[in-house]
Amino acid sequence: MSASQWAKVPFGPESHLWNTTRAERTVLIVVHTVTALNRLHDLLTVFDSDRRVQLACTIPGASAAEAGVERELAELGAVVLPWDQARATEFDLAISVHNSGNLHDIPAPLAVLSHGIGYTKFAETGNRKPETGNRKPETGNRSVYGLSPASLVRNGSVAPAAIVLAHEQEKARLAQAVPAAVPRAVVGGDPCFDRLVVSEPARRSYRRALGASDKTTVVLVSSTWGPRSLYGRHPGLIARLLAELDLGDHLVAAALHPNLWYAHSPAQVRLWLADCLRAGLHLVPPVQGWQQALLAADVVIGDHGAVTGYAAALGKPTLLASFPEADVVAESAIGALGRTTPRLDPHQPLAPQLRAAKPPDRNEVRPLVTSLPGASARQLRQVFYGLMRQPEPDFAAVVSPYRAEDLVPLHQEVRAWRARAEPAGARAVVLNRWPADVRSPHGGPPEPLETDLVVAYDHPRRDLYGLAAAVLTNPDGPAAEAIFADRPACRLVVDLRDDHCLVTTRDGRTATIHADQPELTETAATALLPWLDTGRELPAGFEVRLGPRTVRLIIG
Repeated sequence: MSASQWAKVPFGPESHLWNTTRAERTVLIVVHTVTALNRLHDLLTVFDSDRRVQLACTIPGASAAEAGVERELAELGAVVLPWDQARATEFDLAISVHNSGNLHDIPAPLAVLSHGIGYTKFAETGNRKPETGNRKPETGNRSVYGLSPASLVRNGSVAPAAIVLAHEQEKARLAQAVPAAVPRAVVGGDPCFDRLVVSEPARRSYRRALGASDKTTVVLVSSTWGPRSLYGRHPGLIARLLAELDLGDHLVAAALHPNLWYAHSPAQVRLWLADCLRAGLHLVPPVQGWQQALLAADVVIGDHGAVTGYAAALGKPTLLASFPEADVVAESAIGALGRTTPRLDPHQPLAPQLRAAKPPDRNEVRPLVTSLPGASARQLRQVFYGLMRQPEPDFAAVVSPYRAEDLVPLHQEVRAWRARAEPAGARAVVLNRWPADVRSPHGGPPEPLETDLVVAYDHPRRDLYGLAAAVLTNPDGPAAEAIFADRPACRLVVDLRDDHCLVTTRDGRTATIHADQPELTETAATALLPWLDTGRELPAGFEVRLGPRTVRLIIG
């Protein structure tokens, strides 16, 4: 169905001819952006298993970043009504996590909520000058986004029937900005934070979804959108992290705000981060998965966005790569984040800063996230059913943990790296690896002369392939003889077969390599290059230490 074609079922003048059941109550979900859809996933569980209620969604066309919403709603299989049809249809309740657009035209009691970690940011005025980094202009007369007359008042009256706040403290800001709206205010807690808390016991499953072991340090980079965000100020930071952190010990994931994805397009984001993806980045899609990635993380680098705020509230070691204080309500959870969280120094090596990162003071941030910890679903259900004039179900509201299978990051296997193998005994080496697709001027791997470049034969960076000391191939790729003839710098060819590798040196020596961890056979086999360079015979058994993992090779 196109966005303009009116739905015939389950709404419409003849829908009763086609509907199997007749709902006692109908609810309209207003979805401005993919960001809104993300938050609505946390809200709509209040209607879990209630067969009396029929939901429908609509896209009001009031956001510049609405791209992607229609496709994602179709993926969910939701009923989507064109905006004109939604405004012409009677509903018992409407829910929105944005205030923009003519929401007052909806013929239903309207409940509005925040789409982030409460109401924490000032509204843009349209005439701000570029920020200098540490200025603190007067904010006393600036409007809090979502709690201003422009957000809540239409035609001289307060439009929402319920203004749902995460924290009691927000009532004071509402009273200052729109006194007439205070009677409509109700504290509903933070459903996302409650789900994060009940999901914490599943942390290992989220780490497995990322491919991280218990000993891997998972680094999550989180960026909100806009020029003062982490990505807006430091678009090369993700590449730097990947370049400076050893592949064996670290896993880097990134969660970028949906507005960044859809303002510039998913295709453009993937193109911007193509080198990072080749270097092992786990890029969380914009619709779902960031919550699981956050819980999996050992350390978070972020900004003034909600994801970073939740990280601090959960007690994650956190560093701020950007924090425009002038944009943030000082008394909010994000304001506390800015006061208690150390800044990342982009002019210094990153690894030591990550090791030194400590959790922000949870007594500062966490209490400001919600006034109703663990009780948001119960309270929201009470509010929504009260507006519908419908008795609540006779069972408790559900709070669903996030599912590990919903964390499906974009990821590629690293096929080009700089390696340094150091002896660790008579028959063992420690293999350190850094991805070759990215570079950093501030630390990271040793200089290229101290490392060996390992590259797959089909890697798109042909300049790297031309300089490779070791080339990875397979039965479908070029044979060792052809590689040596074509690549003068190559000293070792590793040919991956079904359950083993064949290694061949430029002087014609060959060996068959099996490993006790078959998925690491190819990587571990490249550690033999320095050993073979000395002309020594390979022992029958050999150990290669890759970060926290030890791979035992059987050489024949």
